[in-house]
Amino acid sequence: MHPAMEQLSQLPLAERLELVQDLWDSIGQSKQELPVQDWHRELAQARLAEIEGREKEIGLSEDEVWKRVEQSRGD
Repeated sequence: MHPAMEQLSQLPLAERLELVQDLWDSIGQSKQELPVQDWHRELAQARLAEIEGREKEIGLSEDEVWKRVEQSRGD
């Protein structure tokens, strides 16, 4: 546990939530890269390859989407 946690846990809930949001925002704005474990990268690549291989089965064309929208409206 972080040494400041005891102090932070004494703050009111609303202030702690605000701190969490500020911390999360600072992570999103950081330019620092986080290391990615090899197994994470391999899993992501495998899933992407699976999706790309099945793209026509799992996706709909724009025309098909609009056709379904029109059918659902009774057009």
